Amino acid sequence: MFSPHTNSRSPAYLRFRRRLIAGLLSMAALAIAVVISQFRTAYLERELAVQTQTEHYVKAMEAHVLYSIQSVDLSLISFANAIKVLSAKQSRSPTTMTDLLSSRGANVNSDYWITFIDPKGNAIATSIGNSVIGASYADRDYFKIHLSNSYKDKLFIGEPAVGKISKKRLFFLSRRVETATGEFLGVVAAPVNVDRYVTVFENSRFNTDISITLVHAGGKVIARVPNFEQAFARDLSNTALFDGVRQAKAGTYKTFSVIDNLSRIFSYRVIDGLPLIIVVGSNDSETNRLLQQNYLTAGAGLAILLLLMISAGHFSLRTYRRQEERELRYRTLYSASREMERQLLVNEESMKLASLLFQNSGEGMMVVDANGQILTINPAFSLLSGYTEKELIGHRAYELASHRHDQEFFDEIFACVRDTGHWNGELWQQSKDGEEFLASMVVNAVYDEQGNPFRYVALLSDITQKKASEELIWRQANFDTLTGLPNRNMLYEHLRQEMKKTDRSQLPMALVFVDLDYFKEINDTLGHDKGDVLLKQVANRLLSCVRTSDIVARLGGDEFTVILSELRKPADVERTAQEILKKMSAPFQLGEDIAQISSSIGIALYPHDGADADSLMKSADKAMYGAKQKGRNRCNYANSGEKNTETVYK
Repeated sequence: MFSPHTNSRSPAYLRFRRRLIAGLLSMAALAIAVVISQFRTAYLERELAVQTQTEHYVKAMEAHVLYSIQSVDLSLISFANAIKVLSAKQSRSPTTMTDLLSSRGANVNSDYWITFIDPKGNAIATSIGNSVIGASYADRDYFKIHLSNSYKDKLFIGEPAVGKISKKRLFFLSRRVETATGEFLGVVAAPVNVDRYVTVFENSRFNTDISITLVHAGGKVIARVPNFEQAFARDLSNTALFDGVRQAKAGTYKTFSVIDNLSRIFSYRVIDGLPLIIVVGSNDSETNRLLQQNYLTAGAGLAILLLLMISAGHFSLRTYRRQEERELRYRTLYSASREMERQLLVNEESMKLASLLFQNSGEGMMVVDANGQILTINPAFSLLSGYTEKELIGHRAYELASHRHDQEFFDEIFACVRDTGHWNGELWQQSKDGEEFLASMVVNAVYDEQGNPFRYVALLSDITQKKASEELIWRQANFDTLTGLPNRNMLYEHLRQEMKKTDRSQLPMALVFVDLDYFKEINDTLGHDKGDVLLKQVANRLLSCVRTSDIVARLGGDEFTVILSELRKPADVERTAQEILKKMSAPFQLGEDIAQISSSIGIALYPHDGADADSLMKSADKAMYGAKQKGRNRCNYANSGEKNTETVYK
């Protein structure tokens, strides 16, 4: 392969050629193995990153779905409790039931409505008009299940279906209504418009690679983006999803979607206590494209490296052949020079390989000297910072950092590198155009022969968008988008924390439910935009009535809650409630319009009225409903023994 001359080759030459070919083959195999191993590792790391991303998505979407279901269920419980106290004649009266269902209509929006169905399966009343009155729902699964009393005192969630009257895509939440003696009075049902979840799922995707699906435990799709139209009510019970669900309530798998036939990594989670499953998938097409591009680049680089190795081998053989033809007196000197030449060739190839990796790395790389002055940067760093290598050489590395960090922050980095030889973390950098970005950075020290650091190599990557996406998902899952107050999910977290504080300090804690009176009339007369303005002002007024250590949250609609923690005087609860009644009764300026409302307040004390968050919430809601029944614009305590049962603001 290397020389056409075979008749004059000496045994030494043949041995050298065999060794050289074996060495070249070993080096080629090692280089190929290293490249394959690196791409295999990168592929596995990317799959793990996609899996982690989908798992985070699942948790965020689970929080939203759980919050919406709890909000609807709270309305169902309230109406079921109200129907229980009606007489048999009143519960069969469409007029009476319509008045009852519409009395708190402000809690119900276009996403769902409330319907009461009598024991025979006929609709008696609805919160959105008379369109369904008289229609029979005896064949619906949610009526049959409550007729058989299989879900006593439990929420039932039915499979998705198209509404008989509305023709909308719905799924149904329902509760059994019965008397104190257990007599079946009927079913209170809430048809939920699936479009609300489609909108939320679509707005939550930060790229088109993501698919989000809400699936009923019976197997049918409730909502999905993308391809909602094709996916609605489609049965997935025989797919890989339910194979996984039968093994564990949460997990990850990779398969082709039966909806759009795209390969994705899917993460799923069965919502605790509910027959609902959240599934998030990502096909990561952009990453696959970049991986293919990297494969081509690496393949070309590897081919060049192999060509250089072959050329170097050919050159070595030719050199050896020429040297062998010299006189014997130079053989000893020739042997020594040949070894030196071989070492130089190895070093040259190593330097070329290092340069190739440095120039083609996807991460920004910067090399500085022992004094922190920049010696060189790679193209990826120029793309990240906007600076060319010529503009940065001789400058200090810390000059590229944002002013968000003080000198103490950099002192800690230098101390860590000095003591351990490396540092990794996050810091804000500033590009050439003045824009700041959050970077993940790894710094490693390079030591000389005496063991002293004389170079520092830094690797940087931009993680600004990743951090922003995580922050957005967390905020959407925990805060109300209209008022900025904590939502139901965050309220439960605060409530459990305050209960633990109360257990330690032995100072009482109160949970206050605030429901706005006549808010529906504001929406009906002035419009929902003015209603939203009023809700924002209500949030500000509630915050002005409490201490900075207290928590104000919005449950949804016109319902708010206040956590009054570590109360040193029992009168503090009464004083705060009176202040809220007073502030809510004052006129609201809504642009050119003036609105007049009031509020009904329910108060529950921990631990007297509930030993856990759920029971305390139910006690406060029941007390608030009692305040409404007694005339509104007042506060009412839960069953607190020696405490007054109500206080009216005059």
